Amino acid sequence: MKVRKFRPTNRLTAMIKERGGIMAKDAIAAAEAGVESLRESSMAALDDAIAEIERRFGKDTPERVSEAYEGLYVLGSRIIDVSAFVSDAGIDKAAVSLCTLVDSCEGAGYWRWDAVDVHIDALRLLRAHGAALPVAQRDAMLQGLYQVSNYRPDEA
Repeated sequence: MKVRKFRPTNRLTAMIKERGGIMAKDAIAAAEAGVESLRESSMAALDDAIAEIERRFGKDTPERVSEAYEGLYVLGSRIIDVSAFVSDAGIDKAAVSLCTLVDSCEGAGYWRWDAVDVHIDALRLLRAHGAALPVAQRDAMLQGLYQVSNYRPDEA
């Protein structure tokens, strides 16, 4: 009696051995270039969102009391969406804290303008200097925002 060994072809192995695909390093470089092409528009959207928050909800805007909670929440969410290029500045974390604050204001049925103003000031500061701030100072600022908004990042 003879033993006959049989190995079925593995489709994935065959695909890997085929010529003509793209090398992993080339795919990574293309992906990085694709993401980099979004930098300018993302930074413009970030600046626009902060400017609109200041225009509609800033300290010197008397009409802010009539603004809907959803308006500030959407603008905060927009900052989170486009802040990947400045993730070392903490803007995304400040915007999450702002959205948490807006949620709690809506739940309570009234604005906490002092807390909103602190968040707006922090967003402006982090956009201008966040990446240059020492990590300890930036973290202390974010912890202060979390206390004001009752956001618990470790529970999120």
